[in-house]
Amino acid sequence: MAKVLLVEDDESLSETVKQWLIFEKHMVETAATGYDAVEQLRFGEFDIVLMDWQLPEMTGIEICKQYRASGGKTPIMMLSGNDSAAERQMGLDSGANDYMRKPFKLKDLSERMTKLINTVKPS
Repeated sequence: MAKVLLVEDDESLSETVKQWLIFEKHMVETAATGYDAVEQLRFGEFDIVLMDWQLPEMTGIEICKQYRASGGKTPIMMLSGNDSAAERQMGLDSGANDYMRKPFKLKDLSERMTKLINTVKPS
């Protein structure tokens, strides 16, 4: 069981992913805006962050950069509809540990999330 921060502004997708992760026995907190995500990262402890690229107020890229610059170590998986090699690289360069293109299969998300949690241990 992992404690997950799901950062997604699409309410329908957020609820679908949240319910799936709860079904998979994870604890899930959500944020729908960039500023909400920053606050949750500042005060919460998570095993993994699932971060949408396009968010209101600030992008997932900006949040990742800020979080890593402040010493944040929690694994981050960037979720995005953008799939060019340059955009994937930008996501990884911002501090994300993995990048998954939307739309995705929920089972695939779970598998990659579990692998990421098990290979990237925050210190």
